[in-house]
Amino acid sequence: MSIIAAVAIAFGFLTVLPMPRISWTAARLRYFPVVSPLVGAVVGLMGTGLFAGLLRWEASPTLRGVLMTLFYLCVTGGLHMDGLMDTCDAVFSRRDREARLKILSDTHVGAFAVMGCFAVMSLKAGIFSELFGGGGANAPAKILVLLALIPIFSRTGLGMLFYLPFAREDGLARTLGDARVLGDRWALILIYVFSSVCPIPFLGIQWVAVPLVVGNLLCGYGIYCVKTFGGITGDLMGAFVELSETAALLTLLALKG
Repeated sequence: MSIIAAVAIAFGFLTVLPMPRISWTAARLRYFPVVSPLVGAVVGLMGTGLFAGLLRWEASPTLRGVLMTLFYLCVTGGLHMDGLMDTCDAVFSRRDREARLKILSDTHVGAFAVMGCFAVMSLKAGIFSELFGGGGANAPAKILVLLALIPIFSRTGLGMLFYLPFAREDGLARTLGDARVLGDRWALILIYVFSSVCPIPFLGIQWVAVPLVVGNLLCGYGIYCVKTFGGITGDLMGAFVELSETAALLTLLALKG
């Protein structure tokens, strides 16, 4: 089935998990945006399992926070961080649209890319350190649930970005999303609403702030990309994953406190 093939393609592209080689056909790539949340679910479960395991390790919260940050970087092969770095170079160049699009496709790393990478990774490591330091072995189960859900929120947003105009006539975003069907985006909306609402009985209504933050960021980010770049690119999508997960983790930490 095409949707099963799309799952294998999504995992093979968005993670370093071993997958069989499958040709990229239009019938299969149609479902790529829709199955992106499934990638987030697996990444979330893996990260939650690691967090739960590190809770039992009597190392410093700082070291454990760094390990959590490196895990997410490694499991994605640095794909989204690469997008964030290119986006930082393009955005902070303060050039016109064409120049910014050219910077996005440039393989060289600029100063803004380094600063953006350092800022996000440092912030994530600090947040995880706070979660370890404040919770100890008795960390609330709510934190574990949210850690599992956050990658789903970010990858669902990633899938939704595929339904925006493409900023370039070529590139990975267009290759992966050119076969998209606009009606399929309703499946992503339902996934997002379901994953946001269903945990309420266990987490409490206040924890809906996490998906609300990601959802608002998605809307604002999409408008910004269309206005500034004329549409979406693969690098801009990767940047969204990094930024939305960082914002979600900050919200989680604020709610916990």
